[in-house]
Amino acid sequence: EARSDGGAAADDAPDADAPRRGTPTPPRGTPGVVDPRVLGCRDSKGNRRGTTGSGALDAVLARGPAASETPPLPRPARTPKGLYVHGAVGSGKSLCCDLFFDGLPNWTKRRVHFHQFMLEVHARLHASRAAAASAADDGRPPPTRELIDALGAELAAEAQVLVFDEFQITDVADAMVCRQLFDACWDRGLVLVATSNRPPDDLYEDGPNREHFLPFVRRLKAACKVSAVAGDTDHRRLRLRGSGGGGDAEAPAVRYVVQDAGGARAVVTAATQLKAAAPGDLDVVAPSSITLAGGRSLLPDAALAGWSARSSLGRRGADAGIFSFDALCAEDRGAADYHALARAFPAGVGVADVPEFSIAKHDAARRFITLVDELYEARCLVVVVARTGPDSLFPGEAAFERERRGAATPGLDRASGPTAGPMGPIDPVDDAGAAAGALELASVRELAWAFKRCSSRLAEMLSPDWPVRTGAVGMRAS
Repeated sequence: EARSDGGAAADDAPDADAPRRGTPTPPRGTPGVVDPRVLGCRDSKGNRRGTTGSGALDAVLARGPAASETPPLPRPARTPKGLYVHGAVGSGKSLCCDLFFDGLPNWTKRRVHFHQFMLEVHARLHASRAAAASAADDGRPPPTRELIDALGAELAAEAQVLVFDEFQITDVADAMVCRQLFDACWDRGLVLVATSNRPPDDLYEDGPNREHFLPFVRRLKAACKVSAVAGDTDHRRLRLRGSGGGGDAEAPAVRYVVQDAGGARAVVTAATQLKAAAPGDLDVVAPSSITLAGGRSLLPDAALAGWSARSSLGRRGADAGIFSFDALCAEDRGAADYHALARAFPAGVGVADVPEFSIAKHDAARRFITLVDELYEARCLVVVVARTGPDSLFPGEAAFERERRGAATPGLDRASGPTAGPMGPIDPVDDAGAAAGALELASVRELAWAFKRCSSRLAEMLSPDWPVRTGAVGMRAS
């Protein structure tokens, strides 16, 4: 029966919050069950149902995880980007690197020269290969890829931040290892901070099998912010110019002597100047050999020692050693040998009868550069007796290129480095024998940069205020 007041129409009007016709209504009082048709609807007071605006979400939050559900894995911490700083020699990269490392709190960190780091990498790979081979039933080690990946995991566990000074790739074996080693480190959250004279795209330029190295360059630019230090001023040379004594100040000892006479006379000159420059009262003592890796030894041409070393109460040995250039650089020696030399003589090292380098002596020049790098990192006092001045020791880039073209020196007959006949592609990791047997890269451009860096470092080391800190070897690694 119809009602004149419209009551029937009002009763038949659908409720906005009621479910639609033809759909089942969930049983009332069912815990954790929310009718999805009423999500977002408002109650009689106009308030949206649920504290989140979604009844289903409110029910899930109220119910909590079931006992059988696996708790979610914690979200991994975000790894910050590293930093790759490149610029001219003497522009302050190493100083900024030191300040950054010393001021970095709450991180496990390590600072190391890149050349020393790669020596350590090859030594640890060799030890791992030997240990795995002895443990294997058939006496065969696992693939080199597995060894490198395991080493990358170890390095990432040892330090969260790895700081490199003088990042450069001049050796084919280093180039072939770097790609997978740093992939393993970066995949495990290692942060890399490095300084270099070259931008990333110029690393290992024109090197053999560089196509295998390019993925590392791309990953390096993705993992690190690349920043260039502007300016060509060599601040090490500015320090040398401003370090001279003035007024009535005593003239500092000369640390670089130009002398034509070589042999024993050059050794005597180096010993005299080192005695004057070294702190404390040093006197000449009988030289004794120092032990090098592989059971080898190195005997200095002369030695100096303080009273504690000379007396019966003190330790035996010398505090400073003087070597001829041929004893240090004419023979096959590496960074590990020079590192041991710096540790053995904390008061100083003298190098006598250093020649003027040319392309024909590129092997000896590279060893001398490595020697200077190791002594520089050790903050070791150095006295040099050479045939020419420090700025004339190494040829300029243009002169070096002209001499290379005219001399046809074996091992440097092309800009990309040494050649030993036709060389096929080297697998970046597994072909370890070919990589280890390949000749060391001696790129003209890399040598030119190395010459500039060595000359700049020599200028700083020859200044009278060059810091001599006993036991400084290894102080930058923590």
